Amino acid sequence: MTQPYVNNMLNLKVSIFSICIVLTLMMHDEVKAGSCTTLERKIVDNLRNMMLPIKCGSQTLGVSDNKDRPAFTATLKSHLSLSNGAAIKFDTVILNRGGGYNPKTGIFTAKKKGLYQISATIMSQGGGELICYIAKNGSNILYLYGPRLHGGSETANPVLELKKGDKVSVKSYGSQQINGDYFSYFSAVYISE
Repeated sequence: MTQPYVNNMLNLKVSIFSICIVLTLMMHDEVKAGSCTTLERKIVDNLRNMMLPIKCGSQTLGVSDNKDRPAFTATLKSHLSLSNGAAIKFDTVILNRGGGYNPKTGIFTAKKKGLYQISATIMSQGGGELICYIAKNGSNILYLYGPRLHGGSETANPVLELKKGDKVSVKSYGSQQINGDYFSYFSAVYISE
């Protein structure tokens, strides 16, 4: 397992844990305001169900079948010269559970409906500015910017709600160069329905 993948999974677990804590605190205030033991019991049960997979080291995070959980990680081996609007073809596939990522096109296709954690890191090459964006079905979702210095990098980690067949890619905004040598990568993991 590569370090970027391990880091992404750790970041995902920390994010989920943080969300659980915030939601629990919000619900706790409601319970204190009007002594609702049924609501309090539901909060505790839901929190326990969300935290148990994280604490036990399970990678399923509430999904019953690990094999049914789409996930991929791909990195870039070679430096690339990009043209405006071109999808970056991350050519070295580390994981492709469910076969949703196509290294020939650089596009991830959701194999099932649900929430997905998307992650992309780009690194500029040769001292040039680098602007890319994450696209869903061809439309810009958010930008990544590598400043005007060799090795300037940017990472984005949006959570997207995807329908089966939705397509996600990282595209170039302008003509530019991206650093390979496994410094630039793209990944997605199914979180839940």
